[in-house]
Amino acid sequence: MPVIDVEKWDLERLVGKRLSREEILDLLSRVKCEIEVFEGDTISYEAPHDRPDLFSVEGLARAIRSLLGIGGINFNFVDRGVKAYNMGVPRRPYVAFAIVEDLVLDDEAVKQLMNLQEKLHITYGRGRRKASIGLYDLDALRLPVYYELRDPLETWFTPLGETREMNLREILEETEKGREYGHLLSGWNKLPVLRDEAGTILSMPPIINSEDTRVTPSTKNVIIDSTGFDPKTVVDIVTVVATSVAERSRSRTIVFVDTIMSSGEVVRAPRSSNPSIKLEYGSVEKLLGIKLGREQVIDVLRKMGYKITSLSQDHVVAEPPPYRLDVLRDVDLIEDIAMAIGYDVIGKAANTLPPAYHPGRKHPLEHLSRRLKLLFIGMGFNEVVNYMMSNPYMQNKIFGSNDPLVIVSNPKMEKYTCLRRWLTPGLLEVILVNKEKRKVIKIFEVGDVAIVDPRSETGVRIERRIGYAISYQKATLTDSLAVLKTISSIIGLDIVFEKAEIKGLLRERTAIIKTVDGRTIGFTGEIHPEVLIKLGIENPVVVGEIIVNDIKI
Repeated sequence: MPVIDVEKWDLERLVGKRLSREEILDLLSRVKCEIEVFEGDTISYEAPHDRPDLFSVEGLARAIRSLLGIGGINFNFVDRGVKAYNMGVPRRPYVAFAIVEDLVLDDEAVKQLMNLQEKLHITYGRGRRKASIGLYDLDALRLPVYYELRDPLETWFTPLGETREMNLREILEETEKGREYGHLLSGWNKLPVLRDEAGTILSMPPIINSEDTRVTPSTKNVIIDSTGFDPKTVVDIVTVVATSVAERSRSRTIVFVDTIMSSGEVVRAPRSSNPSIKLEYGSVEKLLGIKLGREQVIDVLRKMGYKITSLSQDHVVAEPPPYRLDVLRDVDLIEDIAMAIGYDVIGKAANTLPPAYHPGRKHPLEHLSRRLKLLFIGMGFNEVVNYMMSNPYMQNKIFGSNDPLVIVSNPKMEKYTCLRRWLTPGLLEVILVNKEKRKVIKIFEVGDVAIVDPRSETGVRIERRIGYAISYQKATLTDSLAVLKTISSIIGLDIVFEKAEIKGLLRERTAIIKTVDGRTIGFTGEIHPEVLIKLGIENPVVVGEIIVNDIKI
């Protein structure tokens, strides 16, 4: 989750009132933000990953005003017929724009807006791969704006922070941002740019903006863009940025921009509304344990920025604010109601929550997982953490396997198109990256895998596993067996080994792990040399996986 640095005085001027240290601590916790540092006038807080509207002081101030009930959360959306043109960039096909007018900026405001841009780049933009963002001084250009491909040797502009014009190729090779993000345009013959009607280059997305359109404290109006692979994502990002920038506007005016694609499709941004959600009053009491009257529910929702679109005796239909990307179901509305009332208040008032008969404790699965982690660390292993998402090549093809996988229906990246069915591929990828750094590699991971199982209610069985890998010049199955015997001895689990065949592992150097009562709880074996050659790993690798759910001690 991103950590955001803000100045207390800037937060207070956006909220519209002075705030004590105790009030700030309470209010931030009520919007799921955790304070990392609060020293002097500087506040560093960790924002929840699903609330990009809180990735800057502007959005945080708006959320605090909602909790305090002091208003100022609506915007003046206007349609002036502004258009932009997407001339066709097949490998990064979508772009969206918005305009925010009547700004009052200073150095701190500009810094916060640039920080918001970078936080979104890192998180929602996936390091600019999925989407990128730009802010430009609207008065330094002439509408409309065009998104197009240009010859890298014949297109020139002064990159942000530089003092001379460069062509696009020079920008990629000679600027810091070009070297950092140039790989995103690797293999492109022509490169993407944004230009205005007069031919002024605004930026080369997703790399760098132009010095000519830099946002400064004297900027009064801005145009915002986002380019990427998915129309919803770019509109989401433009909406979050535009509504945050508008917190610095006297009139809170946001202008729609219709982007005309080469196909004739129109992408309008920002979004001024969200789909409405139906909330049963009874659901609030069921989840929170307190009974709230109809008027109280409606009042709290309005206080949190929701627009009430329909009412009845047993339910309300509410429309979330446009900048809220996290509100999808009625339970999200109930969570906002709980935050507005205060969890401390609910805890005192709840009368339908089940009584507790013992203090809270860790789930047995988590307890055993932690115990196994500590044992592996004690044996000199380093813990790694990989994504649960993977791809069929690493999960199956490289091992010569064809086991069923849980496939993602609408993947955003080629690398993540399915859920992993085992931990071994991820461990091998870590070894590949670190093979030149250490002569002996001993790593482990505790994580969940998804096994296709027709007997399961959902068709998928989730297993908690601990996987490990050992790699050095003379690594053999004996290394793994020693680890397993040590682990089983310490936790008091009797195990036996039985020869087995697993695709991608050496036939005579592979075994399944069984308990004495015949339950299979894992496997171990040496990775086949053909697999190691495909990956470019020189040293032998021995691996093992244990199904933690099936361990009974």
